Amino acid sequence: MHKQLLLITIFLLLLSFNLHAQALKMLTDMPGKHEISMRTRFQDVNDTWLGDAQAFTSRIKLTSSFSLNSLLPSNDGQWQILLEPNLVLAFNDKDYNSITIKKSTSPIPDPESFDWRKANINYTSDDNWQMTIGRQPLSFNNERMIGAIEFWQTPQSFDAIKFEFNNQIDWRIQYAYSNKVQRIFGHNSTSNIPKEDIRFGSITQRPINELGQHALTAHLLNIHYKTEDNLSFSVYNYFVDNKDQSKFSNNTLGLRLEDEFKPHQLKYRYTVEYAQQTNINENPDHYQAWYNLLEASVQYRSHTLQLSQEILSEDNGYGFKTPLGTNHKFQGWADIFTGYTMQAGLRDQYITYKGRKNKLRWRVVFHRFKSFSEQHSIGDELDLEFAYRATRKWELKLVYAHYKAEDGLMYFPKASHDLSTWFASIAYNI
Repeated sequence: MHKQLLLITIFLLLLSFNLHAQALKMLTDMPGKHEISMRTRFQDVNDTWLGDAQAFTSRIKLTSSFSLNSLLPSNDGQWQILLEPNLVLAFNDKDYNSITIKKSTSPIPDPESFDWRKANINYTSDDNWQMTIGRQPLSFNNERMIGAIEFWQTPQSFDAIKFEFNNQIDWRIQYAYSNKVQRIFGHNSTSNIPKEDIRFGSITQRPINELGQHALTAHLLNIHYKTEDNLSFSVYNYFVDNKDQSKFSNNTLGLRLEDEFKPHQLKYRYTVEYAQQTNINENPDHYQAWYNLLEASVQYRSHTLQLSQEILSEDNGYGFKTPLGTNHKFQGWADIFTGYTMQAGLRDQYITYKGRKNKLRWRVVFHRFKSFSEQHSIGDELDLEFAYRATRKWELKLVYAHYKAEDGLMYFPKASHDLSTWFASIAYNI
């Protein structure tokens, strides 16, 4: 195991440096401002239910900006075109279940693809407001409800118009209207089933949950205020009418409170969040569910200990849903509960310890999952992360997650089986 990991790490380093060097050559003498980033990752999954899987992928992202001030003169702001193509290379694309091409193994949703993460026109004024029209990532607060899902090689983005006021002191007001979401499965994940897919010939259309694009009518509002004493409030309302998957159509109204203070050598933080969610429009599931997060931490120098509880309630058998959130960040890195078919309510009680020493960072998280009714324990999960930042740009990371099932969860068989996974990656400015 140690020898295999060492060989993989060496190969990741060589491959990453080579890909980055080749990409830099492409930028020579190009107009505009450009920055290139990349991430090469190997993931191994041991799944007692769906079967073991391995994925070896690289992501190359080019971020470009072009000034439009010469064409659109303005005395009080800046006009720009922002472009960000995202290329994902899969070195064993025929051997694992990327969802886009399904295989008889545990899913790893990192398909080979080329997508545009950004393609928009941006205007930034001199009096603290900004407008962006076109394809763009959207992230609010901790990304629990709406996020960019940067963990997967193809991140999530939106076709939207966004207005933002941010005076960098106390107020940040964001509103976005979106008519389409570009999902992590990539634009190649269409309704047609490819020949390489094990379902080819047995079904005529791809399940709606796997489509790379969903048409929306989404109104997303987030208002954030921070006091001089570091107490901050966020009020949000996310109205999302999903035209392709009606079960994802809902209205979410929430309040988030965060505070931190340092009376002596210890720094204390706490977070309280509550949200209500109801089905809307064509959603056939009639429910009113709520979400709650309670979090408290203490920090001494580079060491932090945090206690958290997250509850997603359920009503009429339907749970609180976050189909546009960065779900991998929550409820464990083994991704047992982050699938889009997850319906039931859930209680996640977890403890986190993280620290840092020079260029090395580490994090340990232990989760205890319970059903919403607390009638039984679903399972436990241990997550470990070690990261080494060689320079300001280069970072190596090793992540391990192990889920141990107990009573499991009715109608959700994945939670009734053990699963472990580990990731080794190297990234440049991503």
